[in-house]
Amino acid sequence: MASLTKAVMALALAAGLFSSTPRAASQAAAKKPTVSTPRLYVFDCGYFFARENAPAAYHLQREQVADTRMSVPCFLVVHPRGTLLWDLGVIPDARIGETIGGATSTRTLKSQLAEIGYQPADVTYVAFSHAHKDHSANANDYAGSVWLTRPAERDFMFAGNNPRVDPAYYDKLKTSRAVVIDKDEYDVFGDGAVILKAAPGHTPGHQVAIVRLAGTGPIMLCGDLYHYPEERSLHADPPDNEQGSVEQTRESRRKIEEYVQRTKTKMWIEHDFITNASLKKSPAYYE
Repeated sequence: MASLTKAVMALALAAGLFSSTPRAASQAAAKKPTVSTPRLYVFDCGYFFARENAPAAYHLQREQVADTRMSVPCFLVVHPRGTLLWDLGVIPDARIGETIGGATSTRTLKSQLAEIGYQPADVTYVAFSHAHKDHSANANDYAGSVWLTRPAERDFMFAGNNPRVDPAYYDKLKTSRAVVIDKDEYDVFGDGAVILKAAPGHTPGHQVAIVRLAGTGPIMLCGDLYHYPEERSLHADPPDNEQGSVEQTRESRRKIEEYVQRTKTKMWIEHDFITNASLKKSPAYYE
C-alpha cells in the first residue's frame, strides 16, 4: 500500500498536480491588497533561544519570568497612502537558518512580504525602533524606501566602535532618502493613523510606533521600551545601559504609560515570546 501511495504521488508530481514549492507558487500569484483603512501585518522574523540568566540583566529573577525566549517580529502597515515597514529582523535574509548571537529565523522577510504581494520596492517608508542588530538586520534591502529616523539614532548608528549594532546591516541608508524627525511625534501618513513617538533611553533615538486601526483600535509597537512583560507588570528598573540612559528610559516609560492609559492604546512588547506567539501572523492581519 505504501509503495502504491508513493507511486501515485510521483505520478501526481510529474503531472503537475502538486508543487514541491507551494509557498513560492502562492507568492508569485499574490496581489497587493487594496485598503480603505489601515491594516497591520505581523511577520515572524525569528527569536532568541531561551536564556536562563537573561532576566537578571532586566532586574528580574528567573522564577518571575514565564518564558526567557524573546520573539523578534517585523511589521507592515498598509495604508491607503502607502506602506510602512517597522523593525527589520534579527537575521539577514541571506543568512536565514543560521544562528547569530543566540538568535535564529526560518523565514525571510522578503518571502513573507511576497506572500501578500509586496516587493522591497513597494515599501514607501521604513523605520525601526532602534538600530540594534535584532531590529535592523534587513535594513539595506529597503534603502530605496524613505527612511524615518531621529537625529540622535542616526548619529548613534554611524558613530563607530559600537558592538550592539552592525553597520553592514544598514550602511546603504546613509545615502537613502530620509525624514529626520526632530519632534516628539511624527505623523507618517498625515492623518493620525500611524504615529512615531520618541521614547529615548534604550538607545539615544529609540522610538515607538502607534497604529490606529478602525476595528482593533490603537496598538503601540514598543520596540525595546520593555523586553519581558514582567518588567512592566512588576515595575522592574530599566536594564543598565552603556549605550543609552537608564534615567531617560525611566522617563520614557513614565510618559508612554501615561500616554497608553490616556489614549487607551494596547501595548505590544515586541520581544514578549508568549504574546507574540498568540498574534495572527501574515497573511492574516489586523484592521
